[in-house]
Amino acid sequence: MLSPALRHAVADDADARGFGGMLTAAGSRSIAALRWVAAMLRRLAERVIAPLRAGDGPNKFRLSSVETHTTTIDGDTGWAYRPPATLRCPACATEILQADSRSVIDCPTCRIELPPERFGDLNLLGLTCPICRTPMQHGQRHPEAFDVPEWANCPNCQYHWEYKHFY
Repeated sequence: MLSPALRHAVADDADARGFGGMLTAAGSRSIAALRWVAAMLRRLAERVIAPLRAGDGPNKFRLSSVETHTTTIDGDTGWAYRPPATLRCPACATEILQADSRSVIDCPTCRIELPPERFGDLNLLGLTCPICRTPMQHGQRHPEAFDVPEWANCPNCQYHWEYKHFY
């Protein structure tokens, strides 16, 4: 029920503009309100979507493998894809480069040859990024369970490697 004052104002408005004019004014206010709501929703959607868009700059990120749980440019998972490793020779202390995890560990100085399975027995000096050849940061999450590195990350190109294992 309309109050007497409101009823009088509506009647005066209808008399001044006519009933069609009153509907047009109410419709234009409704349309303006809908436009405002649509604009606010559009701005909100832009704010939510903006961080997910890849820019035109050098940081066109794509997610590496799911197991790495990181946003890096590139990455691999599994011992077969381990980056090249530099090891210390147990006989003469020379640096040995093992290009991949399946190649024989052979010292160029004293000619000792070790099978790839002996990797964990040797002193690891470092891993080299297979993309840009930069020394990688590496480590173990479970040193009591594994005697090999479990992850490696390149500080230069953000390449990331994970040793795939099951707990």
